[in-house]
Parts: sequence; structure tokens; C-alpha cells
Amino acid sequence: MSVVDTNQRMVIFGECMVELRSTQRESSVSIRDENTDNNLMAKSFAGDTYNTAVYLKRCLPSSSISYLTAIGADFLSDELLFKMGEHEINTDLVFRSSSRNLGLYMIRNDNEGERTFAYWRNQSAATQTLNIMNGAEFACDWFYLSGISIAILDDEQRATLFELISSLKAKGSKIAFDPNYRARLWSSQEDAKYWTGKAYAEADLAFPGADDHLMLFGHTNADEIFSYLADKQIEEIVMKNGAVGVHILRQQEQCIVPVERVEQVVDTTAAGDAFNGGYMAARLAGRKPVESASYGAKVAATVITYPGAIISGDAFTNHIPSL
Repeated sequence: MSVVDTNQRMVIFGECMVELRSTQRESSVSIRDENTDNNLMAKSFAGDTYNTAVYLKRCLPSSSISYLTAIGADFLSDELLFKMGEHEINTDLVFRSSSRNLGLYMIRNDNEGERTFAYWRNQSAATQTLNIMNGAEFACDWFYLSGISIAILDDEQRATLFELISSLKAKGSKIAFDPNYRARLWSSQEDAKYWTGKAYAEADLAFPGADDHLMLFGHTNADEIFSYLADKQIEEIVMKNGAVGVHILRQQEQCIVPVERVEQVVDTTAAGDAFNGGYMAARLAGRKPVESASYGAKVAATVITYPGAIISGDAFTNHIPSL
């Protein structure tokens, strides 16, 4: 990952949704009374690449982060814009639709913090982002996207997205990609393999996950993943492998960075997203890959000890020093 300066601009593309989560488990760890409402829900805003944007900005306040997406004209979309402002995420590439709105998802967590999702996104404006932006141009130092960013688009918009990526690369932009495979978003596994491979081929920095590659490609270890990626000419590969650690391959040199065990996991929703944000922030700040992986792992370890995808700013800064 080339480092220019901490002020370089990153554009992050994807979908931010309304997040609803039950407060039952949160209240269960504190004193509860007989009037506790087990059906009470907490509302916030989240989405895989949006989470990464927020955590990257928190880790590296001097960075310039723009979020590329489409939202509605409803009051929830207005609230999201206000929240982006609070997080100091630039909204110059947030487009608005008069006929669509924000998607919504609900999280249910088990006692180990593992999550199950329910989604309502058929009318999500973000699924029409490339159509709504209608060829709008922009420049950036880095462009980050995920497999979810691609999966929510139709094939015509996917083609337009890769034309945009080619145009950005021709202007000198670098591409960062996380496959973040979600089977339900794709029409078929073969479709997912095709577009994921196409994104990898454009990437300068990639964040393959062991679980994603097992589900999508059947890869069972780091060697198989690195072998698959060998002809993609990716400058820096950062493979996330849970408690096993982070495998880094850069300039033909490979290493494993151990991660600390988290004793009390509350919610793993944004673990990978938070890691990516922390890792990219550290690299942009001039840290080497191993140090960046340790920093990203600490960000992720902090986030999963709190409920929801985006933890409070105070909780974050109490644990994570900014770069």
C-alpha cells in the first residue's frame, strides 16, 4: 500500500442501512427490573464498507474519507446524512433518490456474540447508485469496495462500476477490495466467483477472509488462497483468519501476525470491517504491514466487545489511540 501522506483522499463505495438490534442482551449484563421490555430495539446506521469508513476516519482523523452511495429523500436518509457529518465522513458523493429509501436490517446475537441477520433492502436506493450518479466523475487516491458493494448491483451497473474503476486506475488511483461474500445477495455461486475474481484482478490491496474463501471457493487454508490470487498481481494481500491470526503476503514475503484472544465477545457484526479500517489507517499513516495488522486487530477486538456495528466515539477512544 503506497503511502503519500495522511491527507490523501479515499472514496469508499457501498450501502449504509438502518440497523436495528435488540437491547435485551445488553440489559441482561446489567441489573434488570421487572419492567424491562425485551422487545425494545436500538436504531443506528451501518453497512460493511460504511463501518470501515467510520473506523478509518476515527483511527486517522487527518484522512479525507468520502462515502459513495445513494440514499432516499425520507427522514431516515436525512438522519443518516447528519450522522455522517458527526463522523466527519464527506457526503459529496452521496446521491439521493426520490423513489427509493434506505435498506434495513436486524441483528440477533447469541450468547457468544455470533450474529444472525434479517434484511429488508428491495427498495434500497444504494442498489441503484451507479444509475443515480449518472456518470458523475471524481478523483481519489484510494477507492475501496467490497463484494457486497458489487452484489447489490444489477449486471449493467456492475459493468459500469468496473468501467469507473478502470478510469480511476488510469488517473493513478489505487484499489482496495474485501470479498465479504454473502451468498444470499448473489444469483449463483458462479456469478459471485466471476465478479469477485474480477475485483481481485483490479486490486492493489486485498483483504481475503478465510471463511469467505471457504464458502465461495472451497479454499481450506492460506496456501490455497494465495495460490488462487497468485496471478492477480495484487501488491499487498492481508488475509484474515480469525483467532489463527492475520496472514500477510507482500513482495513475495509472507508472515503471520498473531491476534489477542477476546474474552467477552458481545457482537461480532463489524469485526472484519473494523480491522480493515484500522489496517488501512495505519498503512496510510506510514506504519509497516505487521504493525498495521496488529493495530487493525486491536480495533476489531475493541469493537466486538460492544453491541452494534458502530460503537460510541468515547468507547472507541478509550481503547484505541488515533494515529
